[in-house]
Amino acid sequence: MTTFVKGTNMGPYEAARHIPGVSGHELSYTANRHFSIVLLNEAIADLVNAHARLDISRAWGDGTAVAADGTHMDTYLDNLLAETSVRYGKPGGIAYHHISDTYIALFTHFIPCGVWEAVYIIEGLLKNTSDVKPTTVHADTQGQSQPVFALAHLLGFDLMPRIRNWKGLTFYRPSKQTEYVHIDALFGEPGMNTIDWELIESQFRHLMRVAISVREVAISSATLLKRLRSGSRKNAT
Repeated sequence: MTTFVKGTNMGPYEAARHIPGVSGHELSYTANRHFSIVLLNEAIADLVNAHARLDISRAWGDGTAVAADGTHMDTYLDNLLAETSVRYGKPGGIAYHHISDTYIALFTHFIPCGVWEAVYIIEGLLKNTSDVKPTTVHADTQGQSQPVFALAHLLGFDLMPRIRNWKGLTFYRPSKQTEYVHIDALFGEPGMNTIDWELIESQFRHLMRVAISVREVAISSATLLKRLRSGSRKNAT
């Protein structure tokens, strides 16, 4: 009965109003004794693995791609994660989902409304403990930034976001001599906007240290990406 109450997200006291012979205290006590975040995550992994063995799941995809996006969730104001959303005009939080191309959710974060969603895109992939291991990540504009692109590449993920306002982006040539037939105008004047390979080389040891620390869960990728912001003048990495 407690599993049913948790699975339907009714809450113990709301469920007790509709189920005779049981109290909200009993359901709450049982849930607190037998349910934990660790056990729920293990159950999610078991469910994803079982779903992956179904023939119909392979009709949609092979599990190598995942889409990340957020959904606004209403909450009470006196919640540590609750904020008033500028976009939706009401308090709540964002449920940030990683949905596999086999049509099942691999992982979900609950994050504040005001945060740039991209900082959580890597963490959701690393916390996925199921046998479904995507290597390509699709997202919207909120799912990308320069540091996120770099960390995704170092960890072996292909980040494929949809990016609005392309006209405001700066494209870089691999060398001053590089020219393109049809898209050369995107890179500015000939010889301009060249990748600074020396800067990348000077910081590569730090980049690898960052990637390994994130992969080995020595530091949260979300915490790290909040510090490594695009265009920081104080942090060469």
